[in-house]
Parts: sequence; structure tokens; C-alpha cells
Amino acid sequence: MKVLTQISRILVGILFIISGLIKANDTLGFSYKLLEYFEIFDTQFLNPYAVTISMFVCIFEIVSGVALLLGIYNKLNAWLLLLLIIFFTLLTGYSAITHKVTDCGCFGDALKLTPFTSFMKDVVLLILIGFIFIGTKFIKPIVSLPIANIALSVSFLVSTAFTLYTFLFLPVKDFLPYKIGNNIQELTLVPEGAPKDIVEMVFIYEKSGQIFEFSANNLPDDLDAYNFVDRKDVVKQKGFVPPIHDFKIFDEVGIELTDSFFAGTNYKLVLVQTKIEKSNPGLETKLDQLSKDWMQSGNVFWALTSSNLAEAKTYAEKNKFSFTYYNMDDIPLKSMVRSNPGIMLLKGNTVIKKWSAYQLPSWETLQKMMQ
Repeated sequence: MKVLTQISRILVGILFIISGLIKANDTLGFSYKLLEYFEIFDTQFLNPYAVTISMFVCIFEIVSGVALLLGIYNKLNAWLLLLLIIFFTLLTGYSAITHKVTDCGCFGDALKLTPFTSFMKDVVLLILIGFIFIGTKFIKPIVSLPIANIALSVSFLVSTAFTLYTFLFLPVKDFLPYKIGNNIQELTLVPEGAPKDIVEMVFIYEKSGQIFEFSANNLPDDLDAYNFVDRKDVVKQKGFVPPIHDFKIFDEVGIELTDSFFAGTNYKLVLVQTKIEKSNPGLETKLDQLSKDWMQSGNVFWALTSSNLAEAKTYAEKNKFSFTYYNMDDIPLKSMVRSNPGIMLLKGNTVIKKWSAYQLPSWETLQKMMQ
């Protein structure tokens, strides 16, 4: 039991630190995952606290992992870890059964896990933490308690600072397809010869009050005895899906402008304002001046939002903006810049630089970037 406890302590400690750091690198992204769970379990009253909860979970995972490796506060830590892993095992188990959440967000966008894989990962962790819970008496501090407390305090301060930094100034490591250096247009293309969806037609019939589904190859011999209800297409095998498959821009009358966005090889500046009503306030003057300086130099400026364009137009007129908002789904907007608002600089369709709401660039900064 002593050996199992020590092995479990090391494995769980390292895994929790890695998991916490990856999520802390993108707390806003983790909060989006929490919002999915809040909607599924009808706990939307927690929505305003999603970011705070995501930060707390990240910091807790890192600090508890460090405490495990240091071998201090073992009983308290074991209880907290056990309660946490039971909760997450139930959560991922529900996702594995219902498939309502396709990725638990355990390792952010760095590593995508299927619902079943997430559940099995939590089952293994539950067993390992069970060994830790039972064998806490075998866990001893690896250094003196004063030094261990200092190390734990440092881990708390560093993890908190890192979490706040990435929230304010964007992730240190970007795992999303819109990361710096990527060509957005190229990532929307399907290579020639790439596998396509294999779709099967399914026919729905009714007979004697019962509903039956048949494929085109197994229709019953007495088909005349059945009443046709409907027909649906079922994807039997998923084909190639490009990394960016939902990048579509529309104007206020619904005309798609995606090709216009991709046209040209010059620099373009993109304002990403996912939800105007939820964006950081007090930045209107800076955004207006930045867009004017940029466009007066003959450059292309795009303002993208998922808000209603009529409301966006009213907002633009109120602040006397010289640019027009265009519509895009909020999922790609959230992936483009983990900030609301955020700025992207592109050369042609290649991402050159990103800025969050807390570090909006000046015209002078943009000029230096282009030089």
C-alpha cells in the first residue's frame, strides 16, 4: 500500500499541475466550457461567475498538485481531491452517456479528449486518489515544513499571477487554428482527394402505431403495408473537416462577404467584438481613433461581431465610428481572440499579431509591426 500511495501521489500531483497550467493558459476558453455545462444542468445563474470559477479551478489544481508532491496538508488535500474527482467523474460520465458535451476541457485546446476517454481518465484518477486517501499516513514531507510552506506559497502566487496574466493579455501558448503564423484561408480549404462524409438514407415508416426505420437496402418485402413518415440522412462515417470550417462573414442583408475578406495580400486589421453588449467598456475612443488612423493610410479594416447588426449599427452611430460591423458566428470569434474586444493584424490572410482589450495597439505600434 505504501508503494501504491507514493506512485499515486507523484502521478496525480504531476497530472494536476500540467492540467492546471494548460487551463490557466486559457482561462477564458475554460470558462466557455463551463458555460456549456451550466446550460446543460440548467444552472445559468452561475454564468456571471464562469471566469472566476475557471480561475479558481486552475489555481487549485496547480497548488494541490504541488502540495501532493511536497507531501504536506495530506488529509485536507486528499479530501478535497476526492470530492473534486467524484464530481468530475459523474460529470464526464454523464457526457459519455449523453454526448451533450463533446470535450470536457480538461486539457484546454492542447489535447482534445472524447467524452468516453475523459470519463476513463477520471475513473483512473479516482482510483489513484483513492489510494492517496487511504494511504495518507504513508505520505511524509520531502523537505522541512517551513520550506514546504514557502514553496507552496510561491506556487500559489505564481499560478495566480500566470492565470491573471493570460486572462488580461491573451494565452502565452495559442493552441487554436487562429494562432500567430497560421493562414486562415488555407485552413478553411479541403484538400483534393480528402475523404468525404459517408451518408446513408434512412426511411421512416409507420405500421400498426409503431415507427420503423429502414435503410435503402433493407426495405421490407411488404412495404405497401407501411405508411411513409419521413426520410433522413444519417452520417455513417465523418469525412475530412478543415481546422477552420465555420469562418463566414455576412453583412446586414445576409450577403456573404467571406471571399471579400480573403481577397488581397495587403495588411488588414480585424476588430473582434464577440458580443458588443458584453465587451469591455470605455474603449470606444481608442477603437475609433485606431480605425481612423488605419483606414486613412489606405488599409482595410474589418469589424466582426455576433451581436445583432441593427444593434451594432446603433452602437456604432452612437460612438460615431467610421467603420461598419459585419456578422459572424460567436464560436469562431471566440477562437480568433480570447478577448472582447480584441484586435488581429493580418498580412494577406496570415495572422501576424493579436492584442487583447487590455493592450490595444496604437497606430505607431502597427506601423512598426508592418515595417
